[in-house]
Amino acid sequence: MARLSKVDRLPAELRDLIGRLREGGHTIDEILGKLKELDADIGRSGLGEHLKKFDAMRERLHRSRAAAESIMSKLEEAGTDDRVARFNISSLHASVMELMATADGEGGLDPKSAKLLSETMRNLATAAKGDQDRIINLKKHLAAEAVKAAETAVGKATAAGGPVDPVALLEQIRQGIYGMYDE
Repeated sequence: MARLSKVDRLPAELRDLIGRLREGGHTIDEILGKLKELDADIGRSGLGEHLKKFDAMRERLHRSRAAAESIMSKLEEAGTDDRVARFNISSLHASVMELMATADGEGGLDPKSAKLLSETMRNLATAAKGDQDRIINLKKHLAAEAVKAAETAVGKATAAGGPVDPVALLEQIRQGIYGMYDE
């Protein structure tokens, strides 16, 4: 394992400060000046290396977030209602991007991680298929309930012997369908 840099050995509060300052658009010299004020023993080149990695990570996260948002919007356009599935897909995408970013800097994706990633993707696809099947079955069930409610409402209206009021008939159908869910 590689030795930690001086910046990585700083207390978490100072590392967070470096990140916040960089996010705020501060330069290396400005950040270095603030660290010197706080008596942190950090050199300019070490800080520069850390900020280079920080900026690269921030860019990868930005691209990953943009891709995840694009995926989420496409899922919403496709009518996928399951928020858990959408979250899982988005999380998997972020994980893939992180693995790819790590692989760029450290010599590639190891076989164990590749296997785990492929199994996760397969499980996610299976779960998404199961979700779609449940949605289809729910729609079929609701359609059958709607037909039953309509038949019952028409039966009641014609049993009364008078003319069928379409507004009253529609209200009876609605009560038949939605009344099931009032409990």
